[in-house]
Order: sequence, then structure tokens, then C-alpha cells
Amino acid sequence: MRIFETFKPESELIRKYVSYYYLHITDNQNEENEYICYPHYNNTISLYSSHRFKYEPDHAILEFDIESKPVQIYTPIRERPLKVTQIGFVCKIAIVFNPFGINQFLNGSSLLTFDANFSFFEEEEIKQLFGTSNIEKLVTFVDHLLIKRYAKVENLYIEKALDLFRDNVDDISIDSIAENKLGISRKHLNRLFHKYLNISPQKYRSIVRFRELMSNKLSNNRDQNLSDLSHQANYTDQSHFIKACKLLTGVAPAKFFNDGKIIGKEDTFWKFSS
Repeated sequence: MRIFETFKPESELIRKYVSYYYLHITDNQNEENEYICYPHYNNTISLYSSHRFKYEPDHAILEFDIESKPVQIYTPIRERPLKVTQIGFVCKIAIVFNPFGINQFLNGSSLLTFDANFSFFEEEEIKQLFGTSNIEKLVTFVDHLLIKRYAKVENLYIEKALDLFRDNVDDISIDSIAENKLGISRKHLNRLFHKYLNISPQKYRSIVRFRELMSNKLSNNRDQNLSDLSHQANYTDQSHFIKACKLLTGVAPAKFFNDGKIIGKEDTFWKFSS
């Protein structure tokens, strides 16, 4: 049995901050599953029911162990590919946050870098989550746990900048966005991005642009050439996109699109190597 299902939050409040949840289950104890997740502007909390965990640079290794406690992993906005190796049974629930989303549930504390010793949910709460077999009840319960932790964080500069990058209104410089659109210096905007997102505005925009083109290509325009798509995503030209793709994924666009596949109904795009 193999399950990979994506679900939207039911709560209107939580939908503002969470893109989707997903459930990943495999029941083959002898299976080793390895995949690569590519750079994304979202960030994720991953819950594994009973696993041993090891982290090497850009490589997470999880092995099922019935005696182990649940594992909670925080994965921030990624600007490099992350390889994940899963050994044995997999029982995973993931919460995929919008860029400024997780900040709303940390009660003022900072959470910026990859964290494998994460303690967001209580152990008993995680056990209840994995003991819930009905999907609707599972979604309701995750919503409820997040609502319990909700403590609104506002920063109008960050929120407006994220809107500008998402809507892609103009291909203008970061200096111009900061000074003309937001009324602050680029240095101030850079500090805010590092404080709340742990990434520079320039790198963030590069990832947004890349994901937009990727989503259009995979979901809507499979037959459209990269030159037209790169223009729609505000790349200067196709060579600009090719260079950005190599920087973010390590491979040229043709190989990137041929090797990876969309998993579930959202924008989860992985390359499986085994």
C-alpha cells in the first residue's frame, strides 16, 4: 500500500497561512525510498510516527523503528535541493506553510533554519494524529492544533513585499521595490526578510519566479516552449531561466522536467532516485 494525499485546511483562519497538508504512507518494511525536493518558498513541518533520524548537509535520512518516538522536523524556505531517504515503513503527516505562515504559530520565537530536534506539537498530540484514520477528522484535528497555537504576527512591509513578488506586477529592481513601493531602504527590507524568512529578497524572488514557471509548465502548459514560459515568468530570456534553473536545481531545465514528477494534487514536485 502506498498513499500520498494532499488536503486543504478546513478552517478559514488556517487557510490564510497554510497552503496544504499531506499524508504519506507506505507499508513495505523492506523498501528504501529516495527522492529530491527542489527549492520552494513554502516551509514545512514534517511529522513521522516512529523513526530514527539522521541529517547530513542537504540530506535527511529516516528509518522506521517501532521503538522510536515521533520525529518532528522543520524545513525552512529552501534555496538548494534536499535529498530525503526513507527506509522501511513510512507514516508521515506534513504541514506546508505559506512563506509568512509559520511565524503566526511560534508565539514570537524564532524558527529560521532546518531543525531536526523540533518540538512544536506535544508527543500525545502527535500520537492522536497518527491514530486518526478518518481523513476529515485528521484535517479538523490539525486545524485545531494550529488554532491553539495561533498568535498573529504582522509586518506590513513583509506582507506587501510578498504580495508584490507573488503577483509579479513589474520586473523592477529590489531597490525600487523597497524605496518606491514600500517606502523603506533596501537594507531595511533585507533585514526584515532575514528576520522573518531567513532569506534575502533577491533569492526569494528568484525562487518564486522559478516555481511559477515550473507550475505553469507542469500543470497548465506542458507543450509550451521554455522561451515563452520564461517570458511569462519575467525572466529576461530563456538563457536567464536556464541559468536560474541550474543554480537552484543543479541541472538544466530539460533534465529537471524529465526527471521529476508532481506528487498529489498540489505543487509537490519530487525526483525519485529509487
